[in-house]
Amino acid sequence: MTTWHPDKLPGPFQALGNTPLVAVTLTTPAGRAVRVHIKLEGLNPSGSVKDRAAVSMIKAAIREERLRPGHVLLDASSGNMAGALATYGRALGVDVHVVCNDTITEAKRQMIEHFGGSVIVNDEGPYTYDGYRKCLRLLTGGHRAYCFLDQLHSPHNPAAHEHGTGPELLSQYPDARLIVGSLGSGGTVLGVARAVRAAGHPAALAAVSSVSGSRLPGVGAFDDGDYRTPFIRELRAGALVGHWPKVTSASAARTLRQVTAAGLLCGPQTGAVVSAALDLADELDLAEGIVAVSGDAGWKNWTP
Repeated sequence: MTTWHPDKLPGPFQALGNTPLVAVTLTTPAGRAVRVHIKLEGLNPSGSVKDRAAVSMIKAAIREERLRPGHVLLDASSGNMAGALATYGRALGVDVHVVCNDTITEAKRQMIEHFGGSVIVNDEGPYTYDGYRKCLRLLTGGHRAYCFLDQLHSPHNPAAHEHGTGPELLSQYPDARLIVGSLGSGGTVLGVARAVRAAGHPAALAAVSSVSGSRLPGVGAFDDGDYRTPFIRELRAGALVGHWPKVTSASAARTLRQVTAAGLLCGPQTGAVVSAALDLADELDLAEGIVAVSGDAGWKNWTP
């Protein structure tokens, strides 16, 4: 039997969620002033929306007795999930091994190592799915008692947002007309979409990805071969999302300067999401009712 109870976990587990929704006035490409409500997921304990999926998967692993004292948490990540696992793993007193892409920033690496996590180089390829394949190889090595969480396929990833992020957002801003999030694993957008539809809410949803040649943390580059997870395939098949904008790294950077000028410390994923939201505001002639899910804190991206 485990020594943990999944509903009574220590430290940062108690501070997860209930992130603020902050309204700021920004300028669209057409020069229109619009109000965008930004949900600051970077204010979760490890500075990322990935905290929610990390905690959801950890709690499930404890309930199912796949995670016990002495086990090592394992997953593949472009950086934010890795930081979340290092944070919550340290609170539990378990080791954490994360397979990371070459896009991980030095600040994220320092944070992981600060909490005692071990970064394993993803030598299988440039994407998180390649890191997933590396994890499978580690599992067959037999040298560690790994608990592989598998954010790319675990149903507890979107469930975190179906029961957390989505309902929170609708409670904070019932008048939402457009909700914009980014596609990495797709868990956030799928979970929020499920929550919105289950509530019978009329808000339109948008899922943001990167154009070919632009790599942004937390924003999949599917035109360049990034992996379309089962969550993304479900979004496509179920017509849960009505808009699929693609952004460039340049447009994300320009928009992030506006977000910074509004006094918010966010990262490039947020720049991409808000950039798409401003484009859609022009396309749909919206001045209000716009929500952007900000998935990252700016401090994690200060170093390359």
